[in-house]
Amino acid sequence: MNALSAYIEHNSRELPRKTLKAGLWMDESFDWYSEEDMMSHPEGGVRTLLQSFTKQKIMYSKFTIKNTTLEVKSPKVFFQYENAFERQAVAFYSPHEQAIMHVAPNSVALLGGVMKGKGIAQYCIQGKGGLYENGCFKSLREGLLFYSPLAKGQVTSIFTLESEILPLECVEVVAWAIHADTKEEAQFLNRELFQAIQKEF
Repeated sequence: MNALSAYIEHNSRELPRKTLKAGLWMDESFDWYSEEDMMSHPEGGVRTLLQSFTKQKIMYSKFTIKNTTLEVKSPKVFFQYENAFERQAVAFYSPHEQAIMHVAPNSVALLGGVMKGKGIAQYCIQGKGGLYENGCFKSLREGLLFYSPLAKGQVTSIFTLESEILPLECVEVVAWAIHADTKEEAQFLNRELFQAIQKEF
């Protein structure tokens, strides 16, 4: 049995005002993906597939990257989370959970992910106004985000999962957004999901 099956509901639809968008940076170029998207890198050396699912309180994205070359690749997979229902949230990175927390008066969202056993590498948490005015990239060419670990109001969070991919290697990158009533519930689900994915991959 697939260890992730408890968290995935196939053929389900994402909640319309809560989004977890994915993008790929590699070799100094960056593109956002649409849901259920398949793409080849311009040089044809890397192929990717994005799949999105929602199961109860968890939005889930699985990004498959296949290195078809004989060279080591160093992609960075970006995820952007927005929740239009969160008007007065406080969002911050939690080192203990290796996750980003969005804490609103009536809800909690926890963002996390794994790539080859590694959690979040970079993160940029901004109010929507700051994001649209300043952007999120410190250097698009290098795939570097502005360092911004805390924001409040209507918040957007962007984070990366990063690792080298060996020649001819295929890697599964997994990210999630957990929606819960309490911080404790979100943290529990995060630990369970992290452990399930570690066993799977």
